[in-house]
Formats: sequence, C-alpha cells, structure tokens
Amino acid sequence: MSRSAVRILVAIENPAAEDSLVRLAASLANEPWGELHLTHVVTPDEPALPDAQQQLERAAQIAVDLGVGAIAHIVHGPSVTQVIGEALERWNCDILLMGWYGDVDRDTVLSANNRALTKALDVDTLIFKDKGFDGAKRIMVPTGGGPHSLMGIEIANRISESWNVDMQVVRVARDPACRDGDPLLERYCQQVSDDLQLQLRLLDLNPPFEVIPAQDVVTPIIERARVDDLVVVGAANDWREEGFLAGSIPDEIAYRSPCSVLTVRSRAPSTYRLSSIFWEHTIRLDLHPRDKWEAIDQMVEILVEEKQVPSSQKANVLEAARSRECKSSTSIGRETAIPHAPMPNLPGIIGALGICPEGVEFDGVSEDVVHYIFLLLTPQQNYRSYIPVLGQIAQMMHTDETRSAFLHCQTPAELTALIKKREAAAA
Repeated sequence: MSRSAVRILVAIENPAAEDSLVRLAASLANEPWGELHLTHVVTPDEPALPDAQQQLERAAQIAVDLGVGAIAHIVHGPSVTQVIGEALERWNCDILLMGWYGDVDRDTVLSANNRALTKALDVDTLIFKDKGFDGAKRIMVPTGGGPHSLMGIEIANRISESWNVDMQVVRVARDPACRDGDPLLERYCQQVSDDLQLQLRLLDLNPPFEVIPAQDVVTPIIERARVDDLVVVGAANDWREEGFLAGSIPDEIAYRSPCSVLTVRSRAPSTYRLSSIFWEHTIRLDLHPRDKWEAIDQMVEILVEEKQVPSSQKANVLEAARSRECKSSTSIGRETAIPHAPMPNLPGIIGALGICPEGVEFDGVSEDVVHYIFLLLTPQQNYRSYIPVLGQIAQMMHTDETRSAFLHCQTPAELTALIKKREAAAA
C-alpha cells in the first residue's frame, strides 16, 4: 500500500455523539499530512442541531490530539447526497466515512441516506456500525476475495498498524454437505487457501489467516468474533442492486456480530485491460538478466526506450521498483513475477512485459525460476487501481497452457494477440 496523504470526509450526523467515528477516521489518516474533513450537512429536511459548530470543533480537537489535522464544516444544501458529493470534490477527499445508526433490516437499509450516498458517489466508502466501540484488541477480516474484500484487507491492515493490534483474515469455504474427510472438500479448501495466499501476496501483506469449511458463510464468522474485536468486511458485490442490499452477507455480519463492524466498499473498479497496458512496443521476448535486479533494470529500460517514461525519471522509477522488491519478492509463483512501483502524478497504469527463456531467480515463495515479468508503474494517488490488474495477470498465468503459449510466441504481435484472446475467453 503506497503511503501518500489521505484525505477523509467524515459525514457527521450528530456531532455530539460520534467520537468513535472520529477516532476511527484519525487512525486511517495518521500518516504525514493526513487530513479529516468533519462535515455536518444541513438541508431543508434536516435542520442544524443545537451547538453543532461547537460540537464539531470539539470532535475535530479529538483528531488533532491524536496527531491528525481536522477541519470542521457545516454545509448547507438541497440534499445530503448533493452536498457530500460536492464536498468530496471540493476538498479532494479519497475516502468517505460515515456511521450507521439504524437497524439492519430491509426497509431501514433501503431508505437510508448512507445507501443513497453509496449508490450515487464513486468513492471508496466506509460505513461504521458502532456497538459500544472503545478500541479493539484484534481486527478480524472475513474475506470473499472480491474487490471490496481486498480493500477491506488493506483498510484493516492500516488500522492494525495504527493501533498495534493483531489482524486475523478469515475465508469460508462453503460446502452444503461439509463432511469430514471428504477429499473433494479438502481439495477445495486447499484451492481457497492458495487463492487467499496469492491475494495477500499481491497486496504485499502476510497476516495470519484461516480457511474454514462450513455450510454457511456467516455462522463461523460470528462464532469467531469477540466482543473486543473490530470486524472489517467488504461490501457485497451487489451493493448497488435495489433488492439485494438488505440481507446480504455483510449486512448479516453487521447485524449478528457481537462487536463493532466496519463495512468497506471500493469505488467502481477500473476498466483497465491487459491488452491496453502491454502492447507490442513494450514487450520483449528474449531477455537474459543475471538476477532479478538486472531484470528490473531491463524492464524499466524498455519503458524509457519506448518513451513511456522520460529519461529524467528513470532513476526515480528504478528506485521505486527496487524499493518495492526489497520489501518482499514480487514473484507470485507459476514462473511469473509482477514488480511494480507507485509513482506520483502518474495519470494511469504503464506496463512492460518481458520473457526470459532461461528463467531468472526472483527469490519467491515457490522455487520456480521466473520466465514471465510484468512491470507495472501505478498512480501513487490511486494506489488501489493496480489490484484488479494484478488479479488479471495472476488469473491469466495460472494455466500451463497459457505460459507455454507465451514462451513460444515469436513476435510481440503474437503475444498481444494471445493476451486479447485470453481476455475474450475470460469475459
């Protein structure tokens, strides 16, 4: 996760009663130059509360005392959704954080301002269900592997680091029969475990995790949740659908959990396709690096040669890519490595693809030498945009057939055609 200034808009419904929400926001923005915008909205249907400005300033002081800059705003407008949308843009906020104080039932969920905001605004959104929150001794993260779950793991890791508490990732392998000793179930659990390990590796994280075979998803999570936990769960992928929001798995977890719950919804996924990132001029089929450091140098040189990176920025790109590689190997197994570097002020993702016929050691978890190197430069200000791309690469390179076909391509055009063919098959 790239470390850049985080600006969070905290929607405050009742400034006198949302101190826990402010403390949570401060823990997410506690890096250098992090900033909170505590915002109380006044509309014709929702007049200002007594002493709202004074209470907002008191809440802002809580964040300041925790080392985070905070600005109090009372904003007037025709609707909460319009005011918050304009405020997000005006203050250039990365995240919207708000509390959930109603019941978790269909009518309440579907009529809530929170739902209208989440549906209307294309921004990373966190909704906090406070059940007497007073800090947490552990962050528990149920995950299903989708984009909202991946962001949930990142958010949970940031909170875990800020609070210096343990983080536990949980993935349920659902099976209607769930019979002990069933070889198919054991195989399924191993596949789920491998998939989760790969996702954590792509995020450059290594928390403890547990794969649980169970007949339903919610019950084993609730059984493992403790009163002094904070549960961080990704929103359902059908979050925008009218009939399915209420009663989804995250809703059930929020309703049944004995502890406070933070639901995470990532902004709309990027539309990046691999064929739009790796094109003929940025592909090399015959690289022979001596080690992974020389491989990274050669990959960056490809982008400089093809004028995708200004020569004046070459040293900065090399430093960023090498620094990321020093943290942990970007090898993901399957003879594939994805070195990547977050760069400031980059408008989009830039990539190069290199084939190493003899292979090169990348010091990864598996003992395979790497034959396929995908270098990605990603926007530092939108660090999460590269995660779906990493997932696409990992999925494409999973089969022996695809890797063999890559290795036998004789021209870059053949390789780009193969990528497009695999994309079409996966669509």
